[in-house]
Amino acid sequence: MFVANQSRYTDTGPLARYRVFHTSDAAEARDRVAGIYCPHELRIAGPDRNRVDTSMSHVRVGNVSVNRLLYGPEVNIDVGYLGSFALVMMPMTGSAEVTCGDQRIRTSTATAAVISPTLPFFQTIEADCDQIMIQVDRDAIERTCAQHLGHDLRQPLQFAVDLDMSDHRTQGWPALVSYLLAMIDGDAVPLSAPLLATTLEHMVVATLLYTQPHNHSDELRQAPRSIAPSHVKRVEEFISDHAGEPLTVASLAAYAGVSASALYAGFRNFRQTTPMAHLRNVRLQKVHDDLRQAGSGSTITVTDVAFKWGFAHLSHFTAHYKRKFGELPSDTLRRLV
Repeated sequence: MFVANQSRYTDTGPLARYRVFHTSDAAEARDRVAGIYCPHELRIAGPDRNRVDTSMSHVRVGNVSVNRLLYGPEVNIDVGYLGSFALVMMPMTGSAEVTCGDQRIRTSTATAAVISPTLPFFQTIEADCDQIMIQVDRDAIERTCAQHLGHDLRQPLQFAVDLDMSDHRTQGWPALVSYLLAMIDGDAVPLSAPLLATTLEHMVVATLLYTQPHNHSDELRQAPRSIAPSHVKRVEEFISDHAGEPLTVASLAAYAGVSASALYAGFRNFRQTTPMAHLRNVRLQKVHDDLRQAGSGSTITVTDVAFKWGFAHLSHFTAHYKRKFGELPSDTLRRLV
């Protein structure tokens, strides 16, 4: 089970055989951690600001990664925004003071921190704080949440920061972490097995969504709605496949073989949106995917991608994009170039 580890990072502790680096150089530690997570500022407390005793383990399981990180000395870390992932930080020894948005907590073996992708994040990690950290890709968790809700998210997913780790027998997340670590450290089933990776990823995402409070929790816990009529599902599939084409309500209704009013009613009653709002959200996701996939040195621009997916009014596009993803489209592009 997930319990406090009373010793420093060892070759026999959780995830030890998946260690990816150990260094005494602060700049190397910052760069290696940034390569797994995201760029950040790292400041070392104490007289020697260039030396650390940092070790990190890293295991990727689908859209989830499980990590162990020990910096050594006390450090201050200013991330800004995680952007593309959520992060759950669980000390096995020591503690950290974590600020995420307007929430501030002190973590410990009994209290973990959940960092939302679209909220500003700063932390002070005390000396010898040895942590398990689970990283969940934002696209995966928001896509799963939207699937369970039955409609696209109207606001970025934002979690409460504090997570109770005090009793693995009654708290779903600590029990899952214990199981996850046992599966990773054991040799019974290879993590490369697609069925296992998919199952573990879904368990992590679903457990976090249903056990940790967030801004969509109340709706998520409501009784499931009736199954949407077939013409709504057919239009959703058509929009997904033809989002770059000039679609109208009339053309979508004609494709589905129903009246425009019936199409509106189906989306309103079963998706809590309209056909064109759904089309806009699909196109926004396409833009987001294209910007994230832009390689280093690419000459792609936000305007090019916006026009490609049918956004002619850039100011409106930018406002919708920021509301959906919690950042400007230029921020998404800059993070990868």
